[in-house]
Amino acid sequence: MKLSDYLPEVPVLAQQITDLNSQINMLQLMKASNETGHTPSIGLDNIVNSMLQNQMAYRQQLLLDLQTIAMTVEEIRGPVGHITSEVFRRGFEWKATIDGADKEQLYEFNKFMDNCNSFDQSLEEVLRQFHFDLNILDDAFLYIAKTYHVNDENTITSKVDEIRRLNPSMVEYDLDKNGLPKRSHYLCVIHRKKVSLESGNCEECGRPLEGAMYKYTHRNNVIFLLDNEIIHISKFSPSETYGWSPILTIFEKSLTLIGMDRQLHNYFYNRKLPGSMLMVHTDDPESLRRERANIAAQMRLDPNFVPMVAVSSQNNRGRVDLVRMFHTLQEMDYLPVRTEIRERIAAMWGVSPAWQGAADAYGGLSTQTQQLVVMSRVVEGDQRLFHTKILPQLLACFNITEWELTLKVPEEKAEATRISFAQQRVSMASQLNGMGFTVTIANAKNDIGVPVEDAQFMVANKPEEEPQDMTSFFNEMPADRDIDEWAAAREKKGEDRAYGFQRLSGRPPKGAKKQDIK
Repeated sequence: MKLSDYLPEVPVLAQQITDLNSQINMLQLMKASNETGHTPSIGLDNIVNSMLQNQMAYRQQLLLDLQTIAMTVEEIRGPVGHITSEVFRRGFEWKATIDGADKEQLYEFNKFMDNCNSFDQSLEEVLRQFHFDLNILDDAFLYIAKTYHVNDENTITSKVDEIRRLNPSMVEYDLDKNGLPKRSHYLCVIHRKKVSLESGNCEECGRPLEGAMYKYTHRNNVIFLLDNEIIHISKFSPSETYGWSPILTIFEKSLTLIGMDRQLHNYFYNRKLPGSMLMVHTDDPESLRRERANIAAQMRLDPNFVPMVAVSSQNNRGRVDLVRMFHTLQEMDYLPVRTEIRERIAAMWGVSPAWQGAADAYGGLSTQTQQLVVMSRVVEGDQRLFHTKILPQLLACFNITEWELTLKVPEEKAEATRISFAQQRVSMASQLNGMGFTVTIANAKNDIGVPVEDAQFMVANKPEEEPQDMTSFFNEMPADRDIDEWAAAREKKGEDRAYGFQRLSGRPPKGAKKQDIK
């Protein structure tokens, strides 16, 4: 007897329970598959974060002192000034990224090129200040002031009002206790005066608050700025926050140069002691004083007067000593030491002695060429920072998508160099064409062509030709030619030439055989 005989509904209920359990397990599995996990956000180390927070107490004074040293020491200001001048020497250049680019996109930006802020500074002047901060302090901040507007579609748009360089000593990162940015203060781009310590929505417009990235101290007031309103870069020691000024690396050398300049100033200008002193050992100083006054009077009357001094030789105890109060520059090795320090400081920025006007830098063509190459690489490296991090963000703020702004390469090629390069390319293309390759101009636009010095050649293999059918060649040969007869004729011709026989000119006589004439 089975249980299903007494309770026929039990198997059905058991099957339903089993199906229900399987569905519940499936739902739990699906729920578990939709769950997400995140790796923890790692901020700055506690030591680094504490150091940065403590550093802000004296960071402003430190950066101001570094700027003062850079402007005071000629060996620092000179190389940095040379680099900045070379980076911006040939100005900017617009390049279209697509064919038929819209020039209307450049209208607003071109106005900012001439006047980009309230102080009537051009964009180049602002970027020169920005570049100077980058080389001196390894921290440069570019401020993009914007006006935010809410359109009919409830979307926020922005318009650039001005572009300013901010003093790095007044700007700091807004970090929380964990060393993370954008989590300490929150603000609304429309209602910026209300700053919140917690994330959420704006009390007036209900839009989500955005985390502040930077803090700028202006006349004892703190202004919180977003990450898209400040452009910050470091050149020598880039990190999550601030850079490390190269002047701190050569700080002692910089102070040494300042001390050497002060010593020279005191030596030649504020000198209060005599340069030397004569010490005469004598028992009769009064007679020596009278004789000295007499010689001085005679010299005033007659500059060509030759004084005569009588020296007693009875006891040989008289002696005259010259005591110098100052050492000469040769004795102190002043110039070699200063030259060595100057070269070490300039090497920090990659500036060669030729760019500082050093006389010993012009020793040969190879040396000068190498120095120019090193300097060109430094300038190209700084221009690359502008091409990759500064100018693209500025163009994005103006919604310029069909053009790119670049700095011209400072070392332009001479006319003779361009012609020489063009001749080499044309000669190589001609040789390849003579070898059977197909040579075409790759950068030619339609049928207009390109200048000779800009022509770029493309080389490809010619299509393989079909092999020639040799049957037709043999068919074209005369069929009645006897090879033995031809060999005998060649042999007889050689014998006639050896014996001096020559063929007669004119028509052969009648009845003459062909082999006799040959």
